[in-house]
Amino acid sequence: MKKATARAAVAALACAVLAVSCTAPSDGTARSAPPAPDAAASGRASADPFETLVSRQNGLFYHPFLRTHPTSAQDQSFALRTLREAGARPTVELTAAVSDEVRSDALAVSAVWGRYWLIAFRDAGARNALTGADADAVERLYRPGGWYEDPALGDDPAQRLSATWAALEVLGAVGRPGPGKRQEATARWLTSLADGDPGLEEAGAIARSLRLLGRPVPARLKALKAPPMADFGSLSPDERAQRLLDTYGYVTLAESAGIAPEVDRTAWRKALGDNAEALEYDQLYYLARVLRAGGEDGDALRPVVRRLESSRLPDGTVGDPSSYVGTGDASLFVQLLRTLAGDGARDVRLARAVREEKETDDAPDDPVSRITRAALLRSAAGDGVPQDVRALCTDGSVVPSEVTQDDAVEWQRMVLLCAEAGAETPAPAVTAWPVRTRQQIRDAAALVDGLTLLGTEKVPAWVDTAALRRAAINPEAGTPLYEQALAALAYLRAGGKADAALLSALRSEQEAQHGCPGLPGLYRIGAGDQGCDLKTTWAVRRLDRQLDGRLLRLPDGTHAPSGSEKQG
Repeated sequence: MKKATARAAVAALACAVLAVSCTAPSDGTARSAPPAPDAAASGRASADPFETLVSRQNGLFYHPFLRTHPTSAQDQSFALRTLREAGARPTVELTAAVSDEVRSDALAVSAVWGRYWLIAFRDAGARNALTGADADAVERLYRPGGWYEDPALGDDPAQRLSATWAALEVLGAVGRPGPGKRQEATARWLTSLADGDPGLEEAGAIARSLRLLGRPVPARLKALKAPPMADFGSLSPDERAQRLLDTYGYVTLAESAGIAPEVDRTAWRKALGDNAEALEYDQLYYLARVLRAGGEDGDALRPVVRRLESSRLPDGTVGDPSSYVGTGDASLFVQLLRTLAGDGARDVRLARAVREEKETDDAPDDPVSRITRAALLRSAAGDGVPQDVRALCTDGSVVPSEVTQDDAVEWQRMVLLCAEAGAETPAPAVTAWPVRTRQQIRDAAALVDGLTLLGTEKVPAWVDTAALRRAAINPEAGTPLYEQALAALAYLRAGGKADAALLSALRSEQEAQHGCPGLPGLYRIGAGDQGCDLKTTWAVRRLDRQLDGRLLRLPDGTHAPSGSEKQG
């Protein structure tokens, strides 16, 4: 599950810190997603089958297995609420383990707003997400002055109001409004805030809180109007975000007071139409609420529904592809797959993203990251090999000069990186180990693969080819497809025969793990893990090439879909 940092989450607590824009990220800058990548942006001749894996956060490719994981409880709450605004009735079925994860994610950020986010899960059928015990926990945060205090927010007046609003929503959701005397004290305190000339965000929170207490909204709040929209096109991104929050506050106020909201539906409808694919989930919800309160029917929200429904997982929880962060590792495997497919790996957009990422303040500078960047720039842009990378690849402390079972997998990884970067790596000294258990076989297969990458055709005599064959044909329970494919590849490179038994076993497993929603050419990890994986796909494709295409050949003579087909 995507974890928001405490700083970022507190800055975006659903209008919780009422003086801070909920649409600002942790560094205070406006967030905006770049447009979807295309063939022109990458400089590639045809539509890019991997474009759905380009991160909106940094332009690198992200690992597709992220698609099987829900986003944060906060973002899921907004997504589920938005679907309800559009007329849908989303349902969520949480196992005990997932429910615990959702709750842990929410409460790690905020004891009060975290529970508010859980209301959407309860409304969607996950009754165990929010219970009477949560009402008890919230009540313990009541303060004698009439407000509630959220430890994540602090104790200034705006933050007290924020926590109080969220607390009252939680208490109302579980049918535990609290003792009458507390309600009276809270109502008095809220009414006193209304006398202090609050802005629209604060006014909305005050009015909604009073409504939850069954108290009237003060006349001075009722007199407030929606902010103008005539100048919206000339506003900066931050100013537009604040205008949305102010309008949302006005709508909340008007509805709490029993007044029909009057908003510029045309302007907000255009804002939604232009940004339905780019807005973050909180902004989508505010826009949906403004439009629905203003009289729009669910048709205006169809693009939003399509986006959110496409990100829902089988249990009803919600992912967020726009939040996935690309990595050098995932990008490298995309490049390797492109090369295997014969598509060419030149990619202007990727090269630019790699260079931009390198210049960021938090760009990693460890040897693996530096070699990976060099490999990506070599394949995507045709760059030469930097001298520092040449030095790293001959440094025995970076690429082990002596390989044992303990570091065989890491050594193989470094040899692959250096090879892709165009840097030579010296052949290592190797200490033999028994090849009997699953881990020993995996490590031996990694050694054979690394030696092959170095151009060493001879396999050490102590590597038991019978054990490699056994792992390829009848792998131990819990063995991922990648390990099975690597064992088969090592067996073949050690002189093993591709007989009918081997091909049958390999075909059976690769067919069982082939294809993912929207990514028909990729393979799942296997061993009970349904996540799609680039490295696993690369291993299967390499094995097919070693077998001269016999592994993936279909009865009609064609091949199973690969990463080179257009994603469906």
